[in-house]
Amino acid sequence: MSKKSALILYRGLDYIEENKSYWERYIKFHELYWDGPATSRSIFYGREYEEYKESLSKYLEIEISQIEDCLFTKHENGRYYLVPLGVNSNEYILEHENFILPEWFLLFDDSEKRFLYSHAGDGAVQPAGIFYNTNLANSKKRLQEVQKILESLQDNNISKELKIFMEELSFGISEISIWISNFPEDNILVLNYAELNSVIHQFALKNENSVRDLWEFINLIGANKYDEAYTNLKIYKQKWNEISQKCLSTRQFSDSKKIVPSDLQ
Repeated sequence: MSKKSALILYRGLDYIEENKSYWERYIKFHELYWDGPATSRSIFYGREYEEYKESLSKYLEIEISQIEDCLFTKHENGRYYLVPLGVNSNEYILEHENFILPEWFLLFDDSEKRFLYSHAGDGAVQPAGIFYNTNLANSKKRLQEVQKILESLQDNNISKELKIFMEELSFGISEISIWISNFPEDNILVLNYAELNSVIHQFALKNENSVRDLWEFINLIGANKYDEAYTNLKIYKQKWNEISQKCLSTRQFSDSKKIVPSDLQ
């Protein structure tokens, strides 16, 4: 059964005009009810989500069927950023099945890696998931840096496989650059491994450093060290081939206790 990863763009609440008062009240209620934000890592159990919506409809004085959901987060600068969910959510949420596109990794820096943790018993916790977050200003600069390196390639000594990968990467960077160019630079971008976390062993999560791996690869390309870059690429591809195979071989199972108010399940 295929599994999804997600690239999520959080818009500053200051920039949102449509239904702004609704989202302000929604956020206020959610923080009071759950004592925290509504992110793509949020989990509801049993009837929690239904009970939450019932209380929310009373607070907003609207029917449950009229409720619109969002993911939101509060930045350390005090500003709120959100992603409206619904028919237009694909404008702000990109999904990919069974692996993560390499151009997505290059939007981030290794220092921006974060872990989700779960209880392991006896008070211990263990890594349970990976996500990265940054702002669009940083992402745009990084893509420009990579594109500049790719455009200055001297391909006389580049293997066919390496050349094909670089061409595909260049195209992917062009596509993602167009997408993020439509939004203000202080908006927030989050890379969520999402369902892929379930096929990466907990002991391997801390060593899953694809952002770092790809930046090392790009730096080797920039230094014309093509043989070393090709070796790194083969290791990177083997790792993600194995992850993809695990995604396809993992049986679908239902968990009636796990409900997430988004389409990222």
